[in-house]
Amino acid sequence: MMRLAERPVFMALVVGAVGLVLSAIGAFFDIHATLAGWLTAALVATGLPLGALSILLVHGLTGGRWGGAMRAPLRAMVATLPLALLMLLPVLACLDQVFPWAGDPSVLPDSVRLKLAYLSAPFFVVRFVACSAIWLALTWLVLGCAATGGALSGRSCALGLILHGIALSVFSTDWMLSLEPEFTSTIYAMIEASAQVVGAGALALLVLAARRQIEVLPGGEHGVALSEDVANMLFGFVLMWVYLAFMQWLIVWAGDLPTEIHWYIARARHGWQYLLLAVIAVEFAMPFAGFLSRRLKRSHVGLLCLGGAAAAGHVFETVWRVRPPLGGSSLLSGWHDLAAFAAVGGLWAALFLFALTDPERISLWRGKPAHG
Repeated sequence: MMRLAERPVFMALVVGAVGLVLSAIGAFFDIHATLAGWLTAALVATGLPLGALSILLVHGLTGGRWGGAMRAPLRAMVATLPLALLMLLPVLACLDQVFPWAGDPSVLPDSVRLKLAYLSAPFFVVRFVACSAIWLALTWLVLGCAATGGALSGRSCALGLILHGIALSVFSTDWMLSLEPEFTSTIYAMIEASAQVVGAGALALLVLAARRQIEVLPGGEHGVALSEDVANMLFGFVLMWVYLAFMQWLIVWAGDLPTEIHWYIARARHGWQYLLLAVIAVEFAMPFAGFLSRRLKRSHVGLLCLGGAAAAGHVFETVWRVRPPLGGSSLLSGWHDLAAFAAVGGLWAALFLFALTDPERISLWRGKPAHG
């Protein structure tokens, strides 16, 4: 008989399997639409472990009870990184179906053709392999060190954050920003990094609130609940993302350049404007109001609502940034996207829950059981 803890894993696998079948059928009829949805879902799945990796490395520098409380769900998220990177391979095999610069260069404007020395398929693959190698090495260090009961030194965490930042800058430029090669933003990688941290932090808070009553556990200071420490950290992550996203919009608005304004115009029509309103509501307005209430941060139901809203808002925001330029669909249509999210989300959730329910399953990076 299946154990109770294994049922969510099985259900997630079923959803993933159904999504895979539907995606395969969709690819047979419309490979572009299927890959567009698949890339969006895969980037959401990749962002969560990368955000968790960022938080763990930052906690290695700063310390604090909030990091110890979030450690289990964050480690489970990081353990899904190899699967998330593998999910990008179908897109990597068909770059010309997704990225405009990978097709016929003669139809590209002059400003984009000047970038083709960088935007070439072989160089793209090399950069992806290099970024993956950095992240897998950091994953091995973070999870392996936890498996031996130790902790990374501050110097190792600082170096890891530098390498992680470089890899994330290259990755976000290649896989997201180059979907519209005419658009340029020097702050885009920071927006993506902050969004990933919000998503990972929100999911960690949601898991903690669902599994234990952290609102009654002591925090880092006298009279402060552990839930307040975790919620305040997530509030800081949200404010960082809001500031960076607003600064990009402000600079584009002030510059008033057609090639830059088009990035926002494409995301303000065909139904995408409603998703933007949802992002503002559930990832900014609700958390901003909720995290200012100490009573809500000490409420079990309040924590579930805040974590769930921020997590959903992160998914909406990633879809809003990535999906519109891929064309062929709007927010109100496209079953290919639903199939892709079912496949990628189901498989990712199954591995996440598998690792979360038993830490021993991800503690074998150095052949020793986990401690703590």
